Amino acid sequence: MDSSDRALLGVAGIVGALVVAIAFAGGVLFGFGESAARPIRLLAVEPLTWIVIAALVVAVVGNAYID
Repeated sequence: MDSSDRALLGVAGIVGALVVAIAFAGGVLFGFGESAARPIRLLAVEPLTWIVIAALVVAVVGNAYID
C-alpha cells in the first residue's frame, strides 16, 4: 500500500466515523424518531467542527506522506 492509498483510506475512515458519530449523537439528543437532517444542519453551522475535521484530514494525509 503506497502513501496515496493510505491517505485515501484514512480520509475515508474519518468520514465514516463522523457519519456514525453524527447518527448516534443525533439519535441520542433528538430521539431516534426525529429527522436525520437535524444534527447534520447543526454540524454544518458549527465552525469548530470544520476546524476539527480539517485537522484530522491534514493529520492523516501528512502521516501517509511522511513515510
